[in-house]
Amino acid sequence: MSSSKATVWLLLLSSAVNAEGYILGVGAEGDSADGRAYSAFGDFSFGERTWLSFTATTVDTEGIISDNETMLADTSLDLWFKPVGVRVGAGYWGNPDILDSRDLTASVYTRGEAGSLALNFERRNFEFDLQSDALRGRTAKFHANGWGLTSRISLGENLSIRLGGIAYDYSRNLRIQPDIDVLAFVSRSRLSMINNLLDHRFNAGLEFKFGSRSIDVTAGQWQAAIDGSSVDSFSLGFLTPLSDRIDAEFRLSYDESDAYGETTALSVYFYYFGGS
Repeated sequence: MSSSKATVWLLLLSSAVNAEGYILGVGAEGDSADGRAYSAFGDFSFGERTWLSFTATTVDTEGIISDNETMLADTSLDLWFKPVGVRVGAGYWGNPDILDSRDLTASVYTRGEAGSLALNFERRNFEFDLQSDALRGRTAKFHANGWGLTSRISLGENLSIRLGGIAYDYSRNLRIQPDIDVLAFVSRSRLSMINNLLDHRFNAGLEFKFGSRSIDVTAGQWQAAIDGSSVDSFSLGFLTPLSDRIDAEFRLSYDESDAYGETTALSVYFYYFGGS
């Protein structure tokens, strides 16, 4: 799930947290480097202060050496104690033939009319299958701890600012690991593996609401941990209801990367609000 998509998802969840029910969603994303991603997700309430979430995403990217397929699956539990909440989760990401990780996440947050603030922690346990003929069959294991903050500041009834970022500390210097440089050639896509081995990621956005619709502009940057290459990203999103229970989100993104140049991407997501 992309950071912009996750932000919209959390806003939808917070708006529905006082009503028992559920939210279901599906989405698709494609970029100009022939990358494709498909997602399904859901949040289910158990009372007014407890939510259980599930996400599943598959990503296909066209690589310089070979095509690459990755998957993401995670689940999390959100407990709202008012005015403080806790969110914990676990997940799997990657391609088991090249690189994958088993992840644990935790957040402590507070929210109110003035906005929200969350302290986030992520533990990622990676396993990299060495790719050269001489080292075939061997694996390299390492982990990363990430700490970050996300916030939303309300500037009035219709305008808000979003700020977020996370930085990772790896147990090994990835740039000197055997065969690790092969990951730099997996794909030219913003959806590729290389963008998931991050040194850090930061973003800022401005959201304007008009009635039941909203528009947001988001700018961000992330840096790869392998070669230090960076990506500058800009996106424009539009969220609108299609019916009493269905919302749609459309997002156009532009990335400029040190590693793979310029790409554009378009994503579409649909949300269904069930229950009372």
